[in-house]
Amino acid sequence: MGHDHHGPSHRGPSHHGHHHSVPGGDGAIGWAVAINLALTAAQIGGGLIADSTALIADGIHNLSDAMALVLAFGARRLARRAASPDFSYGWGRAEIVAAFVNYLALIAVSLWLAIEAIGRLADLPQVAGELVMALAGLALVIDLATAALVWRLSRSSVNIRAAFLHNLADAGVSVAVICGGALIWAFGWNLADPVLTLAISAVIVTHVVAELGPVLRMLMLAAPRDSDPAAVVASLRGLQGVADVHHLHLWQIDEHRLAASLHLVIADGDFAEITRRAKDRLREDFGIAHATIEVEPPDACADRAGV
Repeated sequence: MGHDHHGPSHRGPSHHGHHHSVPGGDGAIGWAVAINLALTAAQIGGGLIADSTALIADGIHNLSDAMALVLAFGARRLARRAASPDFSYGWGRAEIVAAFVNYLALIAVSLWLAIEAIGRLADLPQVAGELVMALAGLALVIDLATAALVWRLSRSSVNIRAAFLHNLADAGVSVAVICGGALIWAFGWNLADPVLTLAISAVIVTHVVAELGPVLRMLMLAAPRDSDPAAVVASLRGLQGVADVHHLHLWQIDEHRLAASLHLVIADGDFAEITRRAKDRLREDFGIAHATIEVEPPDACADRAGV
């Protein structure tokens, strides 16, 4: 049985190498967390004073972003740990687990906000529109500043990328809250507050659902979404000396490393040389750098179901 422990291929845009630390990256995350926590306190406090669920909703969303960054920071540190006999693949999947927890928390927060907003539709509060606009304007500036702080890191981490996209979504939400505050201030349309809260909840859920799929696939050891197992099998069957390929499994060790295990039926030729060429084909054409291949003669195994 052959093993390949080389680093990932750099041929495709979706398969990066090992994690590269960005200078000042941890510091940028720390600043992003600090300013989001300060904004959360200002928005929730202001929302209570102004009696605005939309402002509180935006504040809680910012709190979830801050917590997402804290989890991402912890997972980022864990991911740097070296592999060990107990954790032979290392700790890279910690970032995937953290992202999954963050998304589940966002869904729970969104449902709670929607329930609160629906309750307010029956009894509209008197909302201080001027305070709502002021704090939402502050939130817009901080959301954009946070996105700028973590932008470089977002290109190499599913967690940081999720936080970056959340901050951009927050900026859009803040614009909506500003508009709602303006409607309340100019026309006394207090209905805008619970309506905007429902809209914010819908935006959060829509964003989470779009991001949750790839993370769930990695946790379930599913084949990468853009992979083509049939093409992998066909390509390997085209190698000279290969009679058949079966029991192929594709999965992601973490966001940056793809893996495969398979049985290679070799009719004739040098087993070691054919296995090496198969691994080269997997790495160069499909970005699969970690391959475990079991080789066998044509009559070695009759059970080849699940190719």
